[in-house]
Amino acid sequence: MSSRANSYSLAVDVSPLMELQWTGIPVFTRRIVQSLLRRPEIDVLFCCDLLPVETQAVLSAIEINSGAMLREDFERANSNGGQLIDLNRPIFYPSVKKFHRASAREAVTVHDISTLVMPEYHQAENVDFHLDHLGKSLESSEAVFCVSSATRRALETTFPSAKNKTRLLFQYADWPPSFDEMERNFDPPAIGPYVVVIGTLEPRKNLELIFRALAEPSIRDSDIKFVIIGRKGWLVDDFLQTVPAVTRERVIFTGFVSEFTKFRLLRHCEYLVFPSLYEGFGIPALEAMSLGKPVLASMTTSFPEVIGDAGLYFDPFSPSDFASKFDEMKSFTQLHGTRQVALDNASKFNAHQLSQAIYQWLQSH
Repeated sequence: MSSRANSYSLAVDVSPLMELQWTGIPVFTRRIVQSLLRRPEIDVLFCCDLLPVETQAVLSAIEINSGAMLREDFERANSNGGQLIDLNRPIFYPSVKKFHRASAREAVTVHDISTLVMPEYHQAENVDFHLDHLGKSLESSEAVFCVSSATRRALETTFPSAKNKTRLLFQYADWPPSFDEMERNFDPPAIGPYVVVIGTLEPRKNLELIFRALAEPSIRDSDIKFVIIGRKGWLVDDFLQTVPAVTRERVIFTGFVSEFTKFRLLRHCEYLVFPSLYEGFGIPALEAMSLGKPVLASMTTSFPEVIGDAGLYFDPFSPSDFASKFDEMKSFTQLHGTRQVALDNASKFNAHQLSQAIYQWLQSH
């Protein structure tokens, strides 16, 4: 506990914010930072590799949505070594821990364990890296935060010794208030009717299903295009070379885009398609729902608990089932109240809920 009455001290590792482009875990970390700074009962400082990071530097990085300057400032400040943070504080890690037992109280976040349950979809070095660090992180942490009930169940099944440590830490979706005003200055994307797919281009995201399903009559004969947002990951190039040119014409690869561009593409799409074989949480689904868009998703892992009745579900291994649900989405998106259901389901996940989970951990000691 800190020196202030009824308040708690906490160090938050912001290593993910050092990335140049923020997606996934860096965005999750940004939301952690912002939600905790709204809690006057939590005295927060930030660190990277157990060295202090100035709060204003973190806020400046959040303002530009990139860690480019943050990393430069951090490396400059510690070019000749630096003084460690007060290790009497509990330390919260939004992702992988680089250090174990640096503090008497440490908490780590587990986003998914796909490297363990489906290693064939990952590079061997990634599997080895996660295996090596996950066991040590679980053993050395007082609390293990899981981003969904599905992740929690999978983790406890694989590591029964972690059962007494696991807690839930649900994400939330947010957009800068300025986005609405900025959006008014633009016409809708000149694409025609389209759906959005978000995720790093790698096998676990199951984009192969979409390409196969494009040959199904209900999709082949539609005028809907697929806009795929994300950086190219591993094991993708060989597959893309096998896709016929006529099929590729129905698909638009944007690569990495800014948060505002993603906001615009989601706002004007018909709905989000989420074909992944495995997700720890599935933040793109929540982001789409926060803009009133339903989701066509795989019936797997965390999707049902995140999306609920704001979407339809398909067998991620069946192009024909995907095509069938694709056809159903035409009427589903036109149902009265569908937009409000998506908005209501998204609102169940919020910043207070996120910070409250961490606050309850701090109180538990």
